[in-house]
Amino acid sequence: MWALGCIMAELVTGQSLFPEEDLCQQLIGIIDLLGIPDDVSLMPLGIDAGSPSKLREKVPEERLSPAGFDVLRGLLQYDPKDRLTAAAALRMPCVESYRRLRKIGEVAFGAVSKARHVGTGEVVAIKSSRHSGSGGAALLLREAALLAACRENPAVVRLLEVVRGSGMDDLHLVLEYVGPSLHDVIRRRGIPFTESEARRAMAQLLAGVGSMHADGIVHCDLKPGNVLVGEHDRRLKICDLGLARSAAAPPPDEQQVDGTVGYIAPEVLLCEKDCGAPVDMWALGCIMAELVTGQSLFPEEDLCQQLIGIIDLLGIPDDVSLMPLGIDAGSPSKLREKVPEERLSPAGFDVLRGLLQYDPKDRLTAAAALRMPWFAPMDD
Repeated sequence: MWALGCIMAELVTGQSLFPEEDLCQQLIGIIDLLGIPDDVSLMPLGIDAGSPSKLREKVPEERLSPAGFDVLRGLLQYDPKDRLTAAAALRMPCVESYRRLRKIGEVAFGAVSKARHVGTGEVVAIKSSRHSGSGGAALLLREAALLAACRENPAVVRLLEVVRGSGMDDLHLVLEYVGPSLHDVIRRRGIPFTESEARRAMAQLLAGVGSMHADGIVHCDLKPGNVLVGEHDRRLKICDLGLARSAAAPPPDEQQVDGTVGYIAPEVLLCEKDCGAPVDMWALGCIMAELVTGQSLFPEEDLCQQLIGIIDLLGIPDDVSLMPLGIDAGSPSKLREKVPEERLSPAGFDVLRGLLQYDPKDRLTAAAALRMPWFAPMDD
């Protein structure tokens, strides 16, 4: 149980709790961090009697909630008799600590509810899996690990804690509550974003996605429904990492099409490549077009129709193997007709066109997109 406490602290801080390299130094490190217990026989190690615990400084509240800290502190008790057992630890933070207010969305593997902590009154979002048993728990724990890896990224929703429900495999993610989805904002306002509004939104999304890619994480399901808009500061945050992958992970044994129809990159639709960073850039291009037009760029409802819609809108590339889909060879791009200059300037269109390249190797990266001239006048 002590070792699990050390692992828990390392998960939320990203650093070993006791990095000392020999046994004596580790013991001194433990006492220095946790303070002196009543057993004064530890005094000869040179640490003042009555020194307070520094554990909360090492694991601050922005990294671990009070409920989570109670678990950590219970695991790191000096006296083995006082240390939490596994069963006792699992009974501590539970979903019953929160009162659900209303359902606010459906996500890749479950549903999200707005909730309030019954003790502190903090408003949060709780994500629950629609899959029962260990399968659902595994999916949520996988997503929790990816969210923890993104904890320094201000453009990704923050994981507060993982809580348990009625059974061993009944897990729930407690997330910061941000606000409505970008999809809902687009639909409610009824008019497209201005170009300056779209530029500010895209700058945030590109920076956030670029940071994810730098951390080796690909979202694989970017869309307006998976972007949240802050209720007060209007800042954008990426959510729902249920389909996200580590770029270092081996591809799945079976080819699969991940994502949401309308935002899936052509190479994924053609089953040519597994989900990599360029698929996120394609999805950002679709989001950008939707911001400035108020309409989905590819409104088709199935994968085959979306592929045909992409080729019809962007024209035929050099790869004539796409010809059997029934679109004339040499058909020109209609993207400028779909996104006219009164909605997006030439500089903005260069960004959009760069994100919507057929070949993933030709597609803009997040860093390259942010260097484009369109993002220079960010003071508007």
